[in-house]
Amino acid sequence: MFNFFKSKKAPERQLNHPSELKKGDMFTVIDSFAYPSWLKGQTLRVTDVQTYQYQHSADYELVLESDAGKVVFLQIERSDGEEWANFSIKIQRDEVDEIFTLDEFARIFDEDDLTYLEVKNTPERYMQFLAKSYQQSESPFVCYFHNKDYRSQPLPRYEQEGGEPCEMICLESSDGSHGLNIEIWDGGETEVSLTLTRPITDIVDLFPGDAQ
Repeated sequence: MFNFFKSKKAPERQLNHPSELKKGDMFTVIDSFAYPSWLKGQTLRVTDVQTYQYQHSADYELVLESDAGKVVFLQIERSDGEEWANFSIKIQRDEVDEIFTLDEFARIFDEDDLTYLEVKNTPERYMQFLAKSYQQSESPFVCYFHNKDYRSQPLPRYEQEGGEPCEMICLESSDGSHGLNIEIWDGGETEVSLTLTRPITDIVDLFPGDAQ
């Protein structure tokens, strides 16, 4: 009869879709050979949410970490009524040389036409993340990077101070299952990412953290 004196516990936050994931949440990737061993069947924690702002839209990127400390990035893509999970990993200069050769890779920056790029070598550790070839999908474009989650608030004005400018070059495989993204930052620092596109249903067992 004295239960009403007890403080009420806040209702547990529910997660119904991967797009609702916030920092501190977790989810599991299905156990499929479409993924490398360090990713398939693994439970990943969201350690950060970042925003790539374009002139008329934005992409939100989840930074994920496995129990073993592996880092992978996730963007959720919506296209023609379908949803896809784009998992990305960053590769270093020596790995770019190993996969494409630096001379071949440099054509992306040297040629005016949209570039076609063949993979020269497929290291076993990147087998699931690599296609046989890539075609540049559009001309280079500029976006603004914010180390902040803007999904629940208005975006800053495009080109407003606070965002870090970045030139993007995007290539993809002929079937759209793999991507190669190049980010060129002020000062010339360049980051290269390999992207694996999978059905959104590969993301299962959403676990809410302590995000509000």
